[in-house]
Amino acid sequence: MKLVLPTIAALLSASPPAWAGPYAPAAGQPGSTAIHRSDPRFTTWASRVTHYQVGTGCLPQWQDTSKAPGPATDDPAHITCLGAGGTITLAFPAYIKNGPGPDFAIFENSFLDEFIEHAWLEVSRDGINFVRFPNHSLTDSPVGSFDLMDPTNVAGLGCKYRQPFGEPYDLADVGLDFVSHVRLVDVIGNGTARDSDNRIIYDPWPNAQSAGFDLDAIGVIHTATWQTLTIASLLPEEVNSSTFVHLPDGRFVLGAQGQLSQQSTWGAASRSPIGNGGVSFDPAFLAVRDASAILLGAGGGFGGTTGVHFLNPAAASPSLTSAPLASLQNFSGVWWQSSLSNRSGWLVAGTNGPTGKNNLTFLSADGSQRGPVTGEISTFSSGLATDAAGNVFAALYELSGPDSDRVLRFSAAQMEAAAAAVLAGNPAPLTKAAATPVFQFDSASSLAVDAMGRVWASGFKVNHLQVYDPATGASRRITPDHAPMAGVSDPHYQIQAFSRLDETYLAFLATDEEGKPGSPILHGIAPLSHLTVPETLATWRAFHFGTAPLTPTLESTFWGNGADPDGDGLPNLLEYALTTPPLTANPPATTAGLSNSHLTLTFFRNPLRQDLRYTVESSASPATGSWSPLAMGEAGAPLLAVSPALPGITETASGNLITVQVRDTFATSSQASRYLRLRITVLP
Repeated sequence: MKLVLPTIAALLSASPPAWAGPYAPAAGQPGSTAIHRSDPRFTTWASRVTHYQVGTGCLPQWQDTSKAPGPATDDPAHITCLGAGGTITLAFPAYIKNGPGPDFAIFENSFLDEFIEHAWLEVSRDGINFVRFPNHSLTDSPVGSFDLMDPTNVAGLGCKYRQPFGEPYDLADVGLDFVSHVRLVDVIGNGTARDSDNRIIYDPWPNAQSAGFDLDAIGVIHTATWQTLTIASLLPEEVNSSTFVHLPDGRFVLGAQGQLSQQSTWGAASRSPIGNGGVSFDPAFLAVRDASAILLGAGGGFGGTTGVHFLNPAAASPSLTSAPLASLQNFSGVWWQSSLSNRSGWLVAGTNGPTGKNNLTFLSADGSQRGPVTGEISTFSSGLATDAAGNVFAALYELSGPDSDRVLRFSAAQMEAAAAAVLAGNPAPLTKAAATPVFQFDSASSLAVDAMGRVWASGFKVNHLQVYDPATGASRRITPDHAPMAGVSDPHYQIQAFSRLDETYLAFLATDEEGKPGSPILHGIAPLSHLTVPETLATWRAFHFGTAPLTPTLESTFWGNGADPDGDGLPNLLEYALTTPPLTANPPATTAGLSNSHLTLTFFRNPLRQDLRYTVESSASPATGSWSPLAMGEAGAPLLAVSPALPGITETASGNLITVQVRDTFATSSQASRYLRLRITVLP
């Protein structure tokens, strides 16, 4: 609750009672658990608000949810007010992981050790199901609107420490290894709320204007990009192949060494068996159409004719159909849906071409119609994926040569025409040359396209994942941060993209490529928000200018940092830094203005362009040597004040970009003239 200045003065003159409770004392006292906002243990901060429901008694000016993400501050006005009975839920750029000691901390804006506002603290692994932390209140009588409280009588109720100190929390206290969301629920302190021991919870009541808990920030100490489970181990069988897919409710289905099972409960390692219908299989792929339709590729290794088999995982006793839906050599497969019509069906990659090489085959949902939709595109089969629009991505595999592990894109329109030709009984296979090359990966025997349109690949030959973003030309190699796999020196990854409850994820299955009996099978998931693909000046140049024109003779006029090929007055380095296109003239990318008689400079930045330093400088004269730095940020981090006289800095997220506004420290009336400028530096 924000307090007016006379009330602050009254509180400061009051003498708090002696602390006598059993819990940790105020910040700076022996035994306190308070953590200062600048503590180096903080590795990241909340990144977005996923839900906000303001309670009563909160003015609109304190309902700004952009203040909740990001680092804690010293500014008591930098808050998101919950209001009486309000709630807010936040997500993070990584999972909060249970580690040694506290895992995260909550920051409020109290300016006194004894002025405390309570909130219940809850955490969740999926943003849907929450667990409340144990909480204790020994305050034994009502607390007036501006009365003081004994911090040693309180534990586990939001933040009982003054700004800029946070109250720490340990996931071990709620028995969770990972959480993705933190929720704060304001406690109405009029005596109607109860703590974990069913005691009445009192805090300042009644209150108004910024009633209830005022959230400054949530800082995270222990993080993990992936949430991983050990779900099985390899048996001493002749074959060791395994594959997986995710159902629409998010649970995985696992095929391993001739056996099928599905995850019993989201987030748990336990599995329920699925009947194999008497079919011997070395699973090549699993593809899902909906909650009641999965296609299994039986793979090879058992001799005889291979094929693809149907499975209804929603049946009371799910079992694989013994008769194949079609007899096809298969390596990978997907369910394909046209965005141009209601046409759909299965796509299977396998060595089914006229000379025994890899092509794509279309199979109707019931298996009654089939035919090639591409000609032979590679010697051996590789990964296959489709996106929501119906574009199809096919990886190529050769033992050597320029095409190995290159991914091609067949457009939705091309696939629509090819599938229609098959259904009409007159196949017209697409040629390899008709596809658009996308990217050449290190390995692409497993392929996925996520909800952001990024293409993911992994598989044999590598021990990492790789991602390419067609929208920016940026790519990245990622080694999942799971625990070491006992006895495994060569982990093999497969990948899947899926959605659950409006959250989009990437998942991996990790096994031992050598197939050693007893080696673990790991399953990992990460929200796409955890999996960023930083850009660089080099990838930006290649994306916008192509690789062929990047010759020394064209550097000064076309692709170099100082070149301005679109003639709009912004050289390429500023186009990159300010997120404007270099080949289309644009209006100025920075805006000057006034705020309370102070000069402001506003611009956009992309936090994924992490090879830059942004410095805002001020001066009373444009002369060289008269400029002083006001604010600076680098490597994608927020801009922070450099000047001792703190300027006003605000950063507001807008999609993938951040709007930055820096306000001068001097009023325009205090000097004859004032100037602000932005300096961009490329980091080593």
